[in-house]
Amino acid sequence: MFSANQCSTRRTYNFLEVRPRVTVTSKESNIDAVLFDWGGVITVPPGPIVEKLYREIDVDQDKMRLRRNAYRDDDPDSQFARLERGELSLDAYLTWSREDLPGAETIWDPQSAHFLFRHLTVIPEVVERISQLRERGFLTGLLTNNIAEAWPMVNDGLPVDELFDVVINSAFVGMRKPEHRIYMHALEQLGVRAEHVVFLDDNRVNLDAARACGLNVVEVKQPVAALQKLETALEQLTT
Repeated sequence: MFSANQCSTRRTYNFLEVRPRVTVTSKESNIDAVLFDWGGVITVPPGPIVEKLYREIDVDQDKMRLRRNAYRDDDPDSQFARLERGELSLDAYLTWSREDLPGAETIWDPQSAHFLFRHLTVIPEVVERISQLRERGFLTGLLTNNIAEAWPMVNDGLPVDELFDVVINSAFVGMRKPEHRIYMHALEQLGVRAEHVVFLDDNRVNLDAARACGLNVVEVKQPVAALQKLETALEQLTT
């Protein structure tokens, strides 16, 4: 059983060096499991798409900047954090967002053509690599901050049950990244220790929290390029 008080600072690995690709198996590596975020790791980066959708909707950009400056990813009490933990219904969130900044709610509305999840396409190279990791003996997991109403669309675009040994959706477990407890829950589900896991995410706040819990991390800026970073990490962490 893992507990939140096991979180501690671990070494940060330098994954910037580009090295020839090697194929390390789980038997050759200290790593037993690879844990993936969804948006921006398995899918195309969401940032540019969100900007494009807001321009199409004609959301007030000055007000949007103020809203973003006021929002922190690690704020457990924000309306969006409550939505992602399943504590706030989507209808309630849409009502709040519409009143706070008209138009901004549209990208979270499944009935809208501008619903963000319609535009987050899965990257085939990443899906293929996840499948290969399983063939090489690694456990694989999906750890995503998400909303319940979008989950059918995620499943339609990705063979979740075929790719992952463990699937953790924040909306279904009542916790979210960067809360330490969700990383400990992931370790518990995988049945491995933190130092034997590599976690890929595109959000530095989430990565910092994972590192504090003892996981090895890979920051994803471009999903396909991050695959080489992952291989380098697996090679560096060989037995």
